Amino acid sequence: MKKMRSYLPFILIIFIFWQSNAQEQQNNAWKALFTDFSLTNSKTLRLETHLRTRQFFGESDQYLLRPSVRFQLGNNTAFTTGYTLISSNTPKYRTTENNLWQQFSFSLPINRTNYFGWIRLEQRWQSKNKESYYGTRIRFRAGFQFPLGKNKKAFSPKLVVFNEVFLLIKDNFSYEFNQNWTFIGFQQKISKKSGLLTGFQRNTIAKGESFLQKNIWSTLLFYKL
Repeated sequence: MKKMRSYLPFILIIFIFWQSNAQEQQNNAWKALFTDFSLTNSKTLRLETHLRTRQFFGESDQYLLRPSVRFQLGNNTAFTTGYTLISSNTPKYRTTENNLWQQFSFSLPINRTNYFGWIRLEQRWQSKNKESYYGTRIRFRAGFQFPLGKNKKAFSPKLVVFNEVFLLIKDNFSYEFNQNWTFIGFQQKISKKSGLLTGFQRNTIAKGESFLQKNIWSTLLFYKL
């Protein structure tokens, strides 16, 4: 309790800063299906299908299609490359993005906790109001999984927490803040071929001199063919 009290002023400052920059807020829902097909022991094809809505389920926000191929490099490292199609709706216009990306991911099991993360580089072609833009972005994710049950072999849920930072790259240097995602939720293995990850996600997105805050309930279904 004493340690918790010592952190309260710091937590309060973060909360006030968080709210003061929330000049625009949305309450959204994200749903996604991840389908995996193993080509070999070290190579996997994946297709991600995302449907994102604003006002929880009230109106369409985005849909994404993301095929990729994953190469397992070792027990705890992998390289993935893929393509993403993103269609975004706003009250005034529709934005379309096509991007290519490369990702190095890792995991680090320590006792019952699994630390994980990735570094993803994206080459982005965006179309908005009949104008086209090209840019690159780098993403850093770090988090951990912790089983809530004592038996690792049982289908017990896991606590999952991660944070991901997005930075825009200009002149070969990542210097401009773009987005930040913070997630806390639970991962549940349903069967040998399927699993579910669901929880609360808070996105902070740079909009010029202000920020857009998205409060999201995110649900991902994983299925192996």
